[in-house]
Amino acid sequence: MNAVAAVVVPVFGTVALGYGLARSRLFSAEAGAGLVRFMYYLAIPALLIDSVQRAELPATLPWAFLAAFYGPSFLLYAIGMSATRVLLGWQARDPIMGGMTASYSNIVLLGYPVVLSAFGAGGTMPLIILLATQSMLLFPFTTWLLERAGTAPEQGGGALRALQRLALNPVLVSLALGIGLNLTDATLPEPLARMLKLLGSAGPACALVALGISLAQYRLVGGYRDALFLIALKNALHPVLVWGGCVALRIETSWTQVAVLLAAMPCGLNAFIFASQYRVREETVSKSVVLSTALSSLVAALILSWMLP
Repeated sequence: MNAVAAVVVPVFGTVALGYGLARSRLFSAEAGAGLVRFMYYLAIPALLIDSVQRAELPATLPWAFLAAFYGPSFLLYAIGMSATRVLLGWQARDPIMGGMTASYSNIVLLGYPVVLSAFGAGGTMPLIILLATQSMLLFPFTTWLLERAGTAPEQGGGALRALQRLALNPVLVSLALGIGLNLTDATLPEPLARMLKLLGSAGPACALVALGISLAQYRLVGGYRDALFLIALKNALHPVLVWGGCVALRIETSWTQVAVLLAAMPCGLNAFIFASQYRVREETVSKSVVLSTALSSLVAALILSWMLP
């Protein structure tokens, strides 16, 4: 088995396994939700704390790297908004979801296992940086746009509630704890350190199975034109733009590889959560999430064949 297949087949095969188990009703939607909660609140935070506290942190924030990834990402957000309004005829607040769907990557559930499988410890630091900042930047921005468009969600919320959710986000909290331990050279008691390793080792597999189960809950009916357009922006244009940003800002090769691979990841599930909460283009966004996840296996294979020896 070549290097690309060794990464792509196990990762996307595990997603397909979770999808098949859910479609066959062996795993219910409730079981999938429980697995997502375990992964989100325990497994991934444990892995992040363990990884970050032992990592060699950069002396300063890598502003050029952040600009190389988020400059193109926000540009694509604007392209998604403009193109869905002009070319697809979306009106009012709908183009906002077009922008988020085109630019928000599934880093937690899919990008994180793919990067670790492809690059190992060498990809940890750029992965952690983007994992920590994507929701921090795109969630408040999307919420602000939707609120500015006059679309308060039925259950209340708005920009302040979105910021409160971010402050309690277990991924961000675990990153902060890991950084604090790292900077203070603190050492966890051996039993606690072993427990973190035990929980963290379950993270990648749980994330992939949970993603498959989650995808099985979405409906794929009706027209596909709008979803396919957004998929083209997310799976094809996003990694190209990020690669251009990394080249222009002379980002080192290993960090460029991680950024491009994460940009090629499918639209994140949080885009559908926003669409559902604000009742904006739910059907189109759900199709985009499912289909872009299926297509990302091919896109990831092509990118990795270029990157890996």
